[in-house]
Amino acid sequence: MTRSFKTKGWNGYLDWEAQSAGAYDTNAPELWEPVFVRSVDALISTQDFFASVNAQADYAFDPFEEDYNARFRETGKPVEAILLRKHVGTRPSTGFEATIQVLHVGALSPKRDTTRTAPTFDIHANSVPAAIGIIDSGIGYLHPNFWDANQDTRFAGILRQSLPAHDTADEISSGEALTPAEINADIARLASASEDEIYSERNAELHGPLTRHEMRQLVTHGTAMLDLAAGMDPTGNDLKGMRNIPILAVSLPPEAFEDTSGVRMQIHVIQGLRWMIYRAFAENLCDELVVNISLGVVAGPKNGGSFLEQQMKREIERVTAHFNGVKTLELVFAFGNAHEDRLVARAALAGSQSNEVQLCLQPDDRTANYVELRLTDLSEQSKPKRIEVTLTAPDGSSQTQTVRKGRHKTLFGTEEAPIARLYNTPAREIWDGVDEPAHLTLAFAPTNAKNGPSAVSGRWTISCRNASAKTMDLTLQVQRDDSPFARNTGARQAYFEDAKVRGWNQHYRDYSALDTSSLVTHEGTNSAFSTVAHDNAHRIGAARVRLGESSPAEYTAQGADWSGGAPDASAISEAEWRSSGVSAAGTFAAANARLSGTSAAAATYTRHLVKPETTVPVVTDFDRLGTVTVIDNPSIRRQRR
Repeated sequence: MTRSFKTKGWNGYLDWEAQSAGAYDTNAPELWEPVFVRSVDALISTQDFFASVNAQADYAFDPFEEDYNARFRETGKPVEAILLRKHVGTRPSTGFEATIQVLHVGALSPKRDTTRTAPTFDIHANSVPAAIGIIDSGIGYLHPNFWDANQDTRFAGILRQSLPAHDTADEISSGEALTPAEINADIARLASASEDEIYSERNAELHGPLTRHEMRQLVTHGTAMLDLAAGMDPTGNDLKGMRNIPILAVSLPPEAFEDTSGVRMQIHVIQGLRWMIYRAFAENLCDELVVNISLGVVAGPKNGGSFLEQQMKREIERVTAHFNGVKTLELVFAFGNAHEDRLVARAALAGSQSNEVQLCLQPDDRTANYVELRLTDLSEQSKPKRIEVTLTAPDGSSQTQTVRKGRHKTLFGTEEAPIARLYNTPAREIWDGVDEPAHLTLAFAPTNAKNGPSAVSGRWTISCRNASAKTMDLTLQVQRDDSPFARNTGARQAYFEDAKVRGWNQHYRDYSALDTSSLVTHEGTNSAFSTVAHDNAHRIGAARVRLGESSPAEYTAQGADWSGGAPDASAISEAEWRSSGVSAAGTFAAANARLSGTSAAAATYTRHLVKPETTVPVVTDFDRLGTVTVIDNPSIRRQRR
């Protein structure tokens, strides 16, 4: 039997997660979910829209959403808001539901009473030329590298997000927004309390007792990235005036990183970006805000059509239009680290032609695995239902299916206890006729499931046949599944193999390179968050810099004709052969961190846009390094190596 997953959710990732958690059809009243919605009526007043939300027993909203729309909504355009709604198996299509279009769904959270502090907004008499923003996790806002010359904080505000808490007044709190005065009060407490004690107290107020947050670890991704983007020169010099650059930060909820597919974090990223836009421009803090977003996933449309990318483009354009170009928003993205991970395969299929690749599921993997099958913009055939998928298990048993849009079919196991499932996610209009493209998703149970059936580890063969007469340009992308930085989720990354995957690697003198005849490819390994179609969105590759010359870091991704092309530029992320990465601030003042990756490169480029550093032109490897490389960053701790 085949059931439509449209009644359970718009996304195969979310449906599979709910199935695996045993909550497929739950109507538990304590479970709620954030949703990003757009009003169907573009002429409804902002006040009337949120009044209609208030009238719904199963909806709530953070008052900031009304504030943001009242301030930045464009005339004649719909309301765009993040709401909290009760999670049920099937929602009606009439009444209030008919007045909104749901574009994205976030992480489930329990309903609980909470005391919410009303947001405070300060209008600055004179704006500064530029501020630096960051959206990340585990941001050590007490670190001395983020103080000014008077040992006061440079943070103009930090939003420490949590899963939404729903109070009895039908409003929600999405975390706590610390003001400069509150942060300075915490800095003053350092005379009698440790950073660890202060962070622990703050987190106890914000998160549940079992939440796996980062702020007790010596190294956090967000602190290191912010140090590279906006930290002081560790020698104490301030020749370029970094002490005068204010900082805005959003620390994402720890739960957003438990799902490495990136589906759960996207609403939080958009909410955080909108909060920074308000603080930067409605409060007249700065004329230009440069935001570092060193986050990413591997699988996706990679043509600017995803919800997150289209909405980020909307926010850039909203700022430009609202302030007539006087205020500008710049976004900096990490291009991706999957060059050597064997996560992308590509096949050109004529009519009735088939080809295959093997997916290696690793043993003792405690999380689900996903493969996205997408037809690129270069394909004549645009309907995923014309892809016939045959999945062969390691024991040789096979099942073949095609799936109509909005449907799924279980390939192994039963409908109630599936081991593998194929979803057809239909195209969805996000904005002004631009669709998030239709695609297929193959979902696999963990090989060591805590609850429910487990998939067998080993090589699963995915064979795809073009069941149409039109030519297909087909890509298969394994979604990122390794444990995110500083966490241990029990995830082990699946990867592709085929008979021609191992070629001679001249650099390492072994057979670790991809043979050019293999379906598995380095091309298109860039992050699916990195193709925002706007000149103010910068995607940055990672470079190894020695003696003023740059070359691609081994991991830095490679663009393709179907994946948005090459990065715009690159920046230093490796400086030595004997040790990887660059050295930056740890979570606490006495700690030091060494991190590599395009995340570090993007952070350096963020700094470069505000305080320009030395660059060199790229002469080769444009598809991995872009046109220029930033070869220095004064915040890198060279003297401590």
